[in-house]
Parts: sequence; structure tokens; C-alpha cells
Amino acid sequence: MVTTELPLFQRADFWEESWQEERRQSLYGRRRPDRDGTGYWNRRAGHFARQTGGEEGKQRVARILHWLGHHGGLDRDLEILDIGCGTGNYALPLARRARRVVALDPAEEMLAILKERAGEEGITNIEPVQMTWEEVDLDKQGWRGSFDLVLAFMSPGIKDAATLRKMIAASRGACFLAGHLRQEISGRKELWQQLIGGEMPGIPADVLYIFHLLYAWGYNPSLELEQWVSTRELEPDQAIEEMEIFFYPHLELTPAVRRAIVDYVQGHLVNGRYLSRREMTAGYLFWSVNLH
Repeated sequence: MVTTELPLFQRADFWEESWQEERRQSLYGRRRPDRDGTGYWNRRAGHFARQTGGEEGKQRVARILHWLGHHGGLDRDLEILDIGCGTGNYALPLARRARRVVALDPAEEMLAILKERAGEEGITNIEPVQMTWEEVDLDKQGWRGSFDLVLAFMSPGIKDAATLRKMIAASRGACFLAGHLRQEISGRKELWQQLIGGEMPGIPADVLYIFHLLYAWGYNPSLELEQWVSTRELEPDQAIEEMEIFFYPHLELTPAVRRAIVDYVQGHLVNGRYLSRREMTAGYLFWSVNLH
């Protein structure tokens, strides 16, 4: 008997559907729609800049830049699009190595910090654009096939086949995408059970689905995984703020909820500090958009 069914690795529909199903069942799928927009990212801006601007964040940026250089993704004549640039952790160092960087983010507060940092560092070849990736019209913006390198570092903008195809369509050279596969941060699961109930869902392993989807579409993506464990010492107020930001998309931060978070943090202090242990696994994808 002869079968005409495609091998699993060539079935784009399977990977698209599986990816979306995992996202529906994930921590992201549990977010309230009214708490998952620009307001959430504006709320996170200051905290995000502090959290990622430390020594650990700088080391991660250095590793990513080295990885990009290894794949030929760094050149002083490149035009780069950074989707979901945040406060500029990657856009700023990339601007020192490229001709032009378009830094796209929907959150005004994120871009305000990026502009301030660019001014302080004397960087003038960054073009901030406040817009969601879904809102971008490549033809209207003049972005179709306009960038040598299109990036999405842990960006919520790439969330389905349509947004991924748009990312590819903006590039005339290559794409780079990074995302977490696993994220375990101490205290979250315990508080989730206390405040919401049940087992806390995990984050979706977007990168793995995107890898298979790209392959099924005919691309040849390079995939690298990185795992790390770290512990940060936080002042109690910092730890409380981080917990509140995490739970904000999932429930109302009522006085009772805030009290539970404060009690949890205060009950886990060591010498007056809260030890936040993080276990992370990230995936990095790089691929040429030119199939032939």
C-alpha cells in the first residue's frame, strides 16, 4: 500500500496547530485579555530595565552578540529591525555595530528608556517606532524585504504562523529569534496555588515549534539551547514588586492579594533579603530567508 501522507517534519499544519494549542494551555493563555496589552509592558518598563541591566544581563547580551557574529549576523553595513526591542538591551549594542537599527515596541515607557539610554551613550542611528508587530503594515511602512537582519528577542510579537511569516517577509537576508523554553522562578508556583489555585501552567516552548515550522516551510534554521541557574538577592520591596508584576495579568491585585504577596516575601527573607532562584532554558534560532 502506498501512502501519500507527508512525514511529520514536513507537515506545517501539524506544527502550527500544536504550537497554538500549547499556547492556549500555557501561562500566556491564562492571561486576562484586558491585562495583556501595552499597559502591562508600560507597567514593566522600569523594572525590566533594572532587571536586565545588571551584570548577568550584560553577559547574556555579550553571548548573543558573539553567537550572531559566528553566524555572520553582524556587519557595520547592516540595516536591522528589532521586534519588541524593550528598553534597548540589544538594539543599543547592535547599533554600534550596524548602519541602522529600527527599534519597534508598543510600550511608550520602554521606548522612553531606550531613547534616554541612546542619548547618554551618544547613539544616533536608532529609529524608535511605537507600534505592535500585529499593527505593522510592511508595505505601508516600506519594510517589506528592507532589512538585512530581523530580530525578535523574547518578543511576544511572534506568536503564530502569521506573525512569523511577517517577520520573514521584512527580511532580505536573515532572521534571529530567541525565546524561553523553560522558566522556573522561586515562589511563583506556591503563590499561584495560594492565590489562584491548581498547578501553575508553564510557558510555551515557542522556539521548538518555530524550528519545526521553519523546516517544514523549507528553511534551514540553526538552533542552539542554553540553560542557566542563578540566584539574585533582592530587597523585600523589589521582590514584592516582581511578584505583583508577574500576577498582574492573571488577577486583580486586591489588598488581600497584595497582603498575601507581602507575607510570602517576608516569610522567606534570609538576612533581610529575598533570594530569587531562577532556572532558565532558552533557545536561539538563526536562519536565512533565501531558500535557494
